[in-house]
Amino acid sequence: MQKIIEERTAEIRGHGFFDFERSAYGTLELELEGVYAEHVEVVIGEMAENDMIVHHPGWTTFIQERLKLSNGRHLYQFNIPPHLPAYDGFPHPPLPAACPSEIAPFRYAEINHYYGKATVRRSVYFDDFDDDAAFFESSDGNLNKVWEFCKYSIKATNVFGVYIDGERERQPYEGDAYINQLGHFCCDANYNTARQTIDFFEEHPTWPTEWQLLTPILARDYLLYSGDRNSVERWLKWLPSRLLPQLAGSDGLLRGNGKIRDIVDWPQQDRDGYVLKECNFVPNAYRYGAALALHELTGDEKYLIPGAAIKKELRRQMWQNKLPEDSPGANHTALHTALFALRFGIAEKEEIPALTEFIASRGMMCSVYVAQYLLEVCAEYGLEEHFYKLLTASGPRSWLDMLAQGSTISMESWGEWDKPFQDWTHAWGAAPANLIPRHLCGVRPVKPGFALFTAEPLKNAPREFILRAPTPKGAVTLEFSGSSGKLTVPEGTQALYKGKILNDGSHFLKR
Repeated sequence: MQKIIEERTAEIRGHGFFDFERSAYGTLELELEGVYAEHVEVVIGEMAENDMIVHHPGWTTFIQERLKLSNGRHLYQFNIPPHLPAYDGFPHPPLPAACPSEIAPFRYAEINHYYGKATVRRSVYFDDFDDDAAFFESSDGNLNKVWEFCKYSIKATNVFGVYIDGERERQPYEGDAYINQLGHFCCDANYNTARQTIDFFEEHPTWPTEWQLLTPILARDYLLYSGDRNSVERWLKWLPSRLLPQLAGSDGLLRGNGKIRDIVDWPQQDRDGYVLKECNFVPNAYRYGAALALHELTGDEKYLIPGAAIKKELRRQMWQNKLPEDSPGANHTALHTALFALRFGIAEKEEIPALTEFIASRGMMCSVYVAQYLLEVCAEYGLEEHFYKLLTASGPRSWLDMLAQGSTISMESWGEWDKPFQDWTHAWGAAPANLIPRHLCGVRPVKPGFALFTAEPLKNAPREFILRAPTPKGAVTLEFSGSSGKLTVPEGTQALYKGKILNDGSHFLKR
């Protein structure tokens, strides 16, 4: 655990405002001068306007305390009350042992009704994180801002030893972990949090159908990045249960049971009008992807049997002309249905043009969570321009707009207009931390532990860029300037570039 102390000092005439520039989980200490037993107001928070902390309804930090000063100059510890999650009854990770008291995410500190010199010290905590392990810079300034914003979001929220879904609930969810884990892998060759999070899910699966189905995919991605087969062997004792066979009907398709429910996307208004019924396309597409992931992990063809049945029935019951429909008889195709038909391989080759045309027409009509999958599909199915446009957009439903709203860590939703009761510490909103290295630059593992990896940038990647990507065997560096590039392959690994295998060492490339 890393602890960093940041200090600010100012002479205050009634009102003092301190900006630590970026939000982080931490505590606050104040050094103040008391003349008599006056009461001083202190506030910490994540949102501010006109040098004053503001509090909108929701779950962004706003904590207020009155301190009674003693005569002379003394240190005072700001009291952060114990965290109360949005919901009781769910398991929550304990406070990190390195933290002497409760922590909260905040950027600003404010002192009122005080006159004199004030020193404030914010102690912030980060799990072990190598800031130099990953690097990206390009000729596109907006792209660079998105990368730095999302990389920091991964670092700042990785405090509790497992991937949490944000300060509002402060608990692990598989859906959040999918994005958080990939981002962490792309920013640091540290696999401890991912391993501990998947361990957590063995005993504590969550309620959305799709998110339980993500668990085999989490394990598959963990193996590809870390190369740690021992952990995967442990997990294989229970991972098959995450195919949720108890929810499958005689046709092989899933139907929720009340305790496990289809979510498709969240908030609800980000579902693009999805027609949700008892049996739905999206969760069953996830189930097909989970079966394939278990086949990859085990080599056992028994997982291909339910997979083939799922695909067959989805196509028989929920395919209308050139497009799939949300549910049987829905006569409606949401963006989610179209993109997951591609993301999990339900569509046939001849159907791809109609699906990609439809996807491009819908823009970013999804949440920050599904944006991960949308951009994966854009990168993989020839929508490179759409991928880049969405990644670097500045209007509503964009990462640059999160920055414009004042957040320094990715948000739970696109904005207060999208979900008023949200937090500003949600790493599921940090998808570009993995989308830029994995898809824009094309560096991602093909075999466990990066024994073989791709290095295939998109055709519309910036004219000039440099990427440093961490692996268990050292950093991959890929840089281009115009049509010329250079790739450094770590010892003991191989790279795939334009269909050719490149052994370890330095290689000069042509786009």
